Amino acid sequence: MDNINNILKKSILFENITEQELKDIIEFSKARLISLKKDEYLFYQEDEPKNLYILIDGAVQIEKTDVNGKRMIMNRFDEVGVMFAEVYIYFSDKLYDYSCIAIKNTKVFAIPREFFMNIDSLTQSYNYKITQNMLKILSRKALYLNQKVLILSSFTLRQKIASYLLQRLRECDGKENKKINLLFKREELADFIGTTRPSLSREMLLMQDQGIIDLDKNTFTVLDIQKLQEII
Repeated sequence: MDNINNILKKSILFENITEQELKDIIEFSKARLISLKKDEYLFYQEDEPKNLYILIDGAVQIEKTDVNGKRMIMNRFDEVGVMFAEVYIYFSDKLYDYSCIAIKNTKVFAIPREFFMNIDSLTQSYNYKITQNMLKILSRKALYLNQKVLILSSFTLRQKIASYLLQRLRECDGKENKKINLLFKREELADFIGTTRPSLSREMLLMQDQGIIDLDKNTFTVLDIQKLQEII
């Protein structure tokens, strides 16, 4: 459990929380560890939200399937200590819009939503810290969703690709000629930006031929950031 506590302390949710406070919160909230095998679902689209989750080990993917069976990847979490599904804990009648699947053997820490509904029962110090941390987390989530909207609202496929690559570049504090992970395989990236794999591969190879980017499996290097920025 000490190892899990060390991971939890990396989460923004427990920023400025002391070790004793963390132990008290875990006990009070009745949080538990959940183990998932690869391709096992943590929750399904239209399930009732019951927990906030923190990734302890492995990786999960947030995805949505439309009525025609087409999958759209909304997000992927593989960083230890990252939190997800936090938005839903404050809605009493909202079902999950997405499903969550483990893309490798995974462990997550589940904190029941009741804990956040009864947060006033904590000491004033606990209450203030958790509330401030949640505001920071929700602000970051709003920023991420805004960036996703900018990608999906782009008029052309090339604009969508350029927006995504520039976003990854900023996230990695990267510059020209630095190799950066795409996060997704080609088919998954196509699902993420709302296109088909053949169309995505064709456009990215064309951008490579034009000297804008260089591709190497699931990584890319920006060769001409000005041309990339001009696309959008």
